[in-house]
Amino acid sequence: MENKKIIEVKGLHYRYPVSRRLGGEVSSYKEALRGVSFSASKGEKISIIGPNGAGKSTLMLNVAGLMEEKYRKGEIFIAGRKLNGKNIYDIREKIGFVFQDPNDQLFSVKVFDDVAFGLVNYLSKKKDRRAGDRKYLEKIVRDSLKKVNIAKAEDEISHFLSFGEKKLVSLATVLSYDPEILILDEPTGNLDPKNRSDFIKLIGDMEKTMLIATHDLDMAYDFSDRCIVLNRGKIVSDGNPKKILNDRDFLTGVGLDLPLMLRRISDR
Repeated sequence: MENKKIIEVKGLHYRYPVSRRLGGEVSSYKEALRGVSFSASKGEKISIIGPNGAGKSTLMLNVAGLMEEKYRKGEIFIAGRKLNGKNIYDIREKIGFVFQDPNDQLFSVKVFDDVAFGLVNYLSKKKDRRAGDRKYLEKIVRDSLKKVNIAKAEDEISHFLSFGEKKLVSLATVLSYDPEILILDEPTGNLDPKNRSDFIKLIGDMEKTMLIATHDLDMAYDFSDRCIVLNRGKIVSDGNPKKILNDRDFLTGVGLDLPLMLRRISDR
């Protein structure tokens, strides 16, 4: 793993408008992030854990440049460039965001079109003629589907795939334009045990920087290089996953528990 910072978050605050006065003026806000700071080295795999409402998804969406800038304070740097309204689209090209629910990401009729969409958009913004090259697009789409072990799915109707298959197609959609960073929101949520295991192995073999928001503490324990614990919008721990996730008193204090595999040992 290179010791080069590819993500830097400095003093990040984010608040949501929760009520408005007559006329549309915001009258109150909910503070979702309160002074979050951390960095990620190139190739590092970081799990972000915490109870419901801790701010995990809000943090991920901000790093990906998918939240409204006017409600944000603090700084986010991606590959040394400060995220702002002027360069947000360029920076997003370095990031692949896989949503918790693949139905939020897949909207085309066929798998081929879903996987090709991000690539075509990426090439079109760069005025790259390959955006209209059907043979080139076919090659990249097939390569992307092969990477996620569903090589023969390109002509399938996305709507009729299983949840696990949709998850893989969602991952293929971002791999098609080869981002440096993958951000995954609850990647193992609603997967059966085999699909969960296969998905973890699949992303574990990828040489990319990853931020993963998850309630799957067993995954965080086994998979991550590092673990960040969020509670009430603040980082309350940042370090070795095995040390953090073996500390039952600490975890209980922030509304979590030991990973299931450790609970089984502890409760014997």
